[in-house]
Amino acid sequence: LIELRGAHVPKMKAELQTLVDAGKLSEEELRAVNPMDLLDLAESDLSERMAEAASRGELFREQPFVMGLPASQVDGSDSDETILIQGIIDAYFEEDGEIIVLDYKTDRVQTEAELKDRYQEQLRLYTKALEQITRKKVKEQIIYSFTLCKEIHLEGYKND
Repeated sequence: LIELRGAHVPKMKAELQTLVDAGKLSEEELRAVNPMDLLDLAESDLSERMAEAASRGELFREQPFVMGLPASQVDGSDSDETILIQGIIDAYFEEDGEIIVLDYKTDRVQTEAELKDRYQEQLRLYTKALEQITRKKVKEQIIYSFTLCKEIHLEGYKND
């Protein structure tokens, strides 16, 4: 199995170089990418779900957003100021009329809990933005960890 997977590495490297040549990936980002990690993602259930959404035209990548939130929702202050939040959502897709938001992480961590603690607030903001933009409910928040080679589902998130 490892030999079969290894046979795909040169093709994966060529695809990555194509992204660099097109200006969609920097040389620095290319050096940080492990082709075997990409193969793990490509062979996952998540990848299959994304491919199905793409075939329906319901997969969206690198989606920028800007939204205004009351300061109290961002920093807990009692200010009535509006704070502008901007970001880029790695990917989201639709299933059964609801949204799944996905964030890729390359952090070198030992446990899922580290990523959940670090990025729960970020995913909460992405969820809020997507629900405003799409007018659809976000049913899942997923972090895909390249270090742990797995998807991590955030559960019990709050949508205030």
